[in-house]
Amino acid sequence: MATIGIIGWGVVGQATGNGFRKKHKIIWNNKTQKGSTPISELCEKSEFVFLCLPTPMKKDGSGIDLKIMDGVVGKVSPLISNTNKILVIKSTVIPGTTAKYRKKYPNVEFAMNPEFLTEINAPWDFLHPDRIVIGAFNEDTANRIARLHRDVVGYSAKIFITDTTTAEMVKYMSNTYMATKVIFANEMAELAGKLGINYNDVADMVGADTRIGKSFLKVSPFKGFGLKCFPKDTVAILGLAKKLKVDLSVLEAVWKKNLKIRKIRDWEGIRGAVNNTL
Repeated sequence: MATIGIIGWGVVGQATGNGFRKKHKIIWNNKTQKGSTPISELCEKSEFVFLCLPTPMKKDGSGIDLKIMDGVVGKVSPLISNTNKILVIKSTVIPGTTAKYRKKYPNVEFAMNPEFLTEINAPWDFLHPDRIVIGAFNEDTANRIARLHRDVVGYSAKIFITDTTTAEMVKYMSNTYMATKVIFANEMAELAGKLGINYNDVADMVGADTRIGKSFLKVSPFKGFGLKCFPKDTVAILGLAKKLKVDLSVLEAVWKKNLKIRKIRDWEGIRGAVNNTL
């Protein structure tokens, strides 16, 4: 049994902590909640420290805001430097972030273990994953994290071990692909309406194709995609692409179309989706 520290006790943090609690000891930190363990004590007692923190979009929509993550990494790193403790980033961060932290804090063992949870079913999703992705800088670190997962999910899920930047990219490609699928479905629904046919019937028959699948083909009455993850992650990867001078015109069109058809921008009022302090 390992002692696992969770910093950030929201949807992701609680799903992670309560999932691992089946076989391991969990302590957690969230300064706004009762029962929180101080970070210094958590780092002293834990073999693994998972960061499950908000990574919102900037208020101007230009990309990701990593101030919260940067601050906590800066606080935790000196406390576990030159030890065999592992600092695992669970939050969604743009590709290259974990490698940047390792360069800044070379005596800390970093890893990236992206979450693939839905807010409505996060505890179930954690214990019944279709895949687990672990990005690490050495095989021993990756294997230690893999064993934590095997202890609670067994061998039902495939575990991919890779580098941290690849692990970060997997999360963004997954979310932005699903966001793109939502917008495509909205366009097909509009066309079906003009043709006088039932779009839901079309979606059911198209979704029966296993190469396509039925997920994200349903069209919300609000249109487009909202809530927290899809908007903030789309903005984040577009911001990174702009910095790297990579043409993501398809995804840019998806985001522009979403802003056009999604009249209720619910993500603007969701804590952790947009940094409104700028």
